[in-house]
Amino acid sequence: MVGDVDEIAELANLLEVDPSGRPFDCMCLGDVSFTVRGEMGAVLGVLTLHLDSRLDWPQWDGQMPLLRPDRLNQWLVEHGVIDPHP
Repeated sequence: MVGDVDEIAELANLLEVDPSGRPFDCMCLGDVSFTVRGEMGAVLGVLTLHLDSRLDWPQWDGQMPLLRPDRLNQWLVEHGVIDPHP
């Protein structure tokens, strides 16, 4: 869980997608899910990482390409979210 304001800002920056990219639908369940909550804990949305380089949100028509997928994956390894050697 990420709770520190600086960590949240860093992660939010890494979850930025390329709006000019073409959506893709890989049909898998995804690898990592990010639950976005408001101040009172209400769920605002769930984003799912697919194929280490695309992000899915139910309001999009498929997964959108991330702008910095390598840096996001590095961040996830550094924070113990994913194993670098599965």
